[in-house]
Amino acid sequence: MQSCRRGRVNMVSAIAFLLLLFLIPNRVSAQNETDFGGMLTAEYQCGFANLYEVWVKEDLRFDHDFSQYNRSKTALGFDYKFKKYRLLHGLKMGIAVEYINKYTEKHIYRNRYRFSAHFTYKYDYRNWEFAFRTRYQMMMHDETRGYYNYKMQHVWRNRLSVEYRGKNSRWSYGLSGELIAETKGKDLFLESILLVGSVDYRLTRRQYLSVFVRDYRDIYITDDQIRTVFFGLGWKFKH
Repeated sequence: MQSCRRGRVNMVSAIAFLLLLFLIPNRVSAQNETDFGGMLTAEYQCGFANLYEVWVKEDLRFDHDFSQYNRSKTALGFDYKFKKYRLLHGLKMGIAVEYINKYTEKHIYRNRYRFSAHFTYKYDYRNWEFAFRTRYQMMMHDETRGYYNYKMQHVWRNRLSVEYRGKNSRWSYGLSGELIAETKGKDLFLESILLVGSVDYRLTRRQYLSVFVRDYRDIYITDDQIRTVFFGLGWKFKH
């Protein structure tokens, strides 16, 4: 009986948590139209020596009310944890390379190549985990189809996140906010804010299932700008 009640409480909490994003007022900008999309993600992580971690991740996105392919992304990354140094405990650094295939409104598939480096700091307090990540990324993308005309884009991203996991529970709940800014010469322009809410469930000792919502909110919008909210389902395997 107690397990059933606990399951119902977890389910209600998960639904309320995901809907929380829509209750947050959009004080940044008033988007003209909202589009809904879907995301599917799969990730494999392999750690060794308790200090290093290699991971590969694939995700697919669909927009226009889940009806149209938006993009695919294949990422490969390497992380190092500073566990050997007491003063740097909780700090992690990493690099990643990503290949992105994106479908544009002009019915063109564009290939993008992204390279990034990041620092992440995590702090645990009882059942809570607080984290801050700063990431600098460079991205090349072809401007026109059929020509090798590449333009380099420099982006600086900063994310704050909090996660709650009950004692001896398979469930965890997370919320994060990320500022995304583009560098142009010596200037820095704040472009958008990304809000993410997630509910994770540990299927087995190594497998995790995640349900999440990603809400992109642009700072500067045009008349035809569309705000896209993605609902996602993810699977992760930790080796």
